Amino acid sequence: MLQLLKGGKTDRLLLLVALSAIVFSWFVIQAQISAGPAMAEIYHGQILLATYPLPQAGEPEQRFQVDGELGETVVVLDKQGARITSSPCSTQHCVLSGAHRHAGDIIACVPNHILISIRGKSASGYDAIVE
Repeated sequence: MLQLLKGGKTDRLLLLVALSAIVFSWFVIQAQISAGPAMAEIYHGQILLATYPLPQAGEPEQRFQVDGELGETVVVLDKQGARITSSPCSTQHCVLSGAHRHAGDIIACVPNHILISIRGKSASGYDAIVE
């Protein structure tokens, strides 16, 4: 395969270093996202409004009203994860996306400028293979 690449040994070495840096960066970013308990970060535009822990089994659900560009968006945090239950947007993609609970999951109501990002470990004790 190395014969298919044009260039000298320096070019190949530089390519190898760049690819290694990308892979290393990916693992570092994933480790930072999944560190700590499961938290839901709620944003309006680029402003972080609040950070809440996701409830575990047996804990009561939490319901919040977030003011956006078009009106109020209702966010529910429960044992299933975070979800938007109502929003004034016309497409309702955010409502239809359901509950999210895994690190890196994002719920976005683009017309209303509301974003929910899940950080930390999964709210459930299972991974994608078990579920």
